[in-house]
Amino acid sequence: MIIKRRVLACILLLVLVLMSACGPIMSTSRRSDAEEALAKAKAVNADVLAPYEYTMSQEYLRKADELWGYSEFGYSSEYAQKSIDMAKAAEEKAKQEPWYSPLEKQ
Repeated sequence: MIIKRRVLACILLLVLVLMSACGPIMSTSRRSDAEEALAKAKAVNADVLAPYEYTMSQEYLRKADELWGYSEFGYSSEYAQKSIDMAKAAEEKAKQEPWYSPLEKQ
């Protein structure tokens, strides 16, 4: 009976240790994916052709970095995902429906 409790305690401890490492890893991975998505958007000139979506993506990534610095890995991961989504939207918009500044047409 004592051995079963020790084994169960060891398994529970192992599960807790493994679960605690998921937050920083997931957040860092998503942050890296967000940087890559922003680079792809920049490559199609989304900063000029889809300025709203591109800027929102940058700001979501900045917020993800800030939260990561405060060890809020769950929230950081969510903001990194929002950054990825907006970067993809900016890339698609820049490819399909470019925006032209009214100031340039003068």
